[in-house]
Amino acid sequence: MPSDILNPLDSAEVVISVNESIDLSLAVPGLSDALITANLDGEAPPLPTGFDEDLIKKYPRSNRKVAVDVATYGLVERAGEQRAQTLHISPHGLEFQGTQAYAEGTLLKIHISLPDYWNRKQRFVEYRRVDTPGTFKVLAKVVRTEDVGKRGKKKIVVAQVVNMDEVDEQVLKSFLQDG
Repeated sequence: MPSDILNPLDSAEVVISVNESIDLSLAVPGLSDALITANLDGEAPPLPTGFDEDLIKKYPRSNRKVAVDVATYGLVERAGEQRAQTLHISPHGLEFQGTQAYAEGTLLKIHISLPDYWNRKQRFVEYRRVDTPGTFKVLAKVVRTEDVGKRGKKKIVVAQVVNMDEVDEQVLKSFLQDG
């Protein structure tokens, strides 16, 4: 092996931590933010989802109960629409209780029914409408689903907002602030 080529493992940093289990971490220089982790108990470490659920739960007055209609998003219209109620809602995402479980990463089309939605929206827009819409749409990605209750028929779903109209975001924020 030529002497001018460095082996990145020669300068690797090994960290062993002993808590309830033994974790072994190997940081390899030259690999941007790479960290190789192994759990010696045979369990894989939990993968980060990349979404902080506190953005939903710790948002001011996020525990307002709102009715939502939830359906999977796709090219084919499915009859799997369900009525649900939010446990927490914010411009970043929502946590709702329903009867259907969704796989992580599933895109959901969610119709949110705010009280006096159109009256609230008129504060932010200059146009008028003949009809008065009662809901607005949000596209969200499922972060996790968990069973609740004795038989597991009820599900709690946490979803991250992927797409929301700017004005509807302002309407939602004002709804939460009005408390």
